[in-house]
Amino acid sequence: MGNNLVHRPVMVDEVIKYLITEIDGLYLDATFGSGGHSIEILRRTEASVIGLDIDYEQLRLAKREFVGFKNRFLLIHGNFRYIDNFIGKSIDGVLFDLGYSSFQLENPKRGFSYRFEGPLDMRYYRKGITAYDVINDFDRDKIADILYMYGGERHSRKIAKKIKEEKPRTTTELALLVRKSVPRKSGHKHLGKIFQAFRIIVNNEIENIKEGIMGASKILKINGRLVVIAYHSGEEKLIINAMDDIGLTMLTKKPIIPSKMEFEDNPRCRSAHLRVFER
Repeated sequence: MGNNLVHRPVMVDEVIKYLITEIDGLYLDATFGSGGHSIEILRRTEASVIGLDIDYEQLRLAKREFVGFKNRFLLIHGNFRYIDNFIGKSIDGVLFDLGYSSFQLENPKRGFSYRFEGPLDMRYYRKGITAYDVINDFDRDKIADILYMYGGERHSRKIAKKIKEEKPRTTTELALLVRKSVPRKSGHKHLGKIFQAFRIIVNNEIENIKEGIMGASKILKINGRLVVIAYHSGEEKLIINAMDDIGLTMLTKKPIIPSKMEFEDNPRCRSAHLRVFER
């Protein structure tokens, strides 16, 4: 890529293998991000792709990479929660990659990463509450519940107490607070859980996923595929339960995980689980 904005997509070979049932079909990348999966689908097949994402900044920067595919590609700015409102025709397959992109993670102003100092924002779209608002407006018990439910954090009560006492304002202040509250040797694992939990609550991800999957099932053709890449057990359970409710068939009894070669090349993919469903 000329400007390196299209980030490295996770399990792209597997996505194409399971998603693309019609070589010249129409597919929706419901979590377009920087466009990594979409551009590989366009390059490797004759399919057409609709890209959907709530993060306007990513869309604006990524779209220049897709100029050569303009006859087979359409970009829409919107929340995948409302998929069936945006898409007015039947689709051969829908992809959800529920991770966030390198562009988001490595931009300090977005506040997604504990590795860079920035405001406690964490919003995909610059509207609604921020992580800092959660820290200030929610009580200690509510914050503890969020850290436990959405991060699986065992030290949630202790960390929530510290958060309310110190009221961190930046990512580095929050990271330091967490490191002081957990065993030193595993500090980075706890940081990942805490930042994940705040990101999920700030962006209302649980409700978005539920509604998005429901909407995707409505626009899928018969025998159409729904491919979902999840990154933590809570997401995965939510997805499987939602599919049961709407009657989609799971084609993968066990989740597909990245190959050893991909993991060595891209350690960020380590927790990715890919599942395939069919209407």
